[in-house]
Amino acid sequence: MANENELQTLLNTMAQRLGATPDQIRSEAQSGDLSRLFGAMDPNDAARIQKVLNDRAATEKLLSSPQAQQLIRQLTGGGNTGR
Repeated sequence: MANENELQTLLNTMAQRLGATPDQIRSEAQSGDLSRLFGAMDPNDAARIQKVLNDRAATEKLLSSPQAQQLIRQLTGGGNTGR
């Protein structure tokens, strides 16, 4: 299961790339206003992601997958930890 530290790291990275604060990104995500996040995405991709994010269990399952963990490490500069 994804933990709060991983979520915070992801929020920090997203905020930096989007020119926002982590609190703004978290607030927007919690309110369902992800227009800043999805503005440049394909509308179909954005809709699929929104569907997953609306389901907490699906989000936790997604974030805990090995692929998501690898992506989080890459996005946050963690590189390859040999896992």
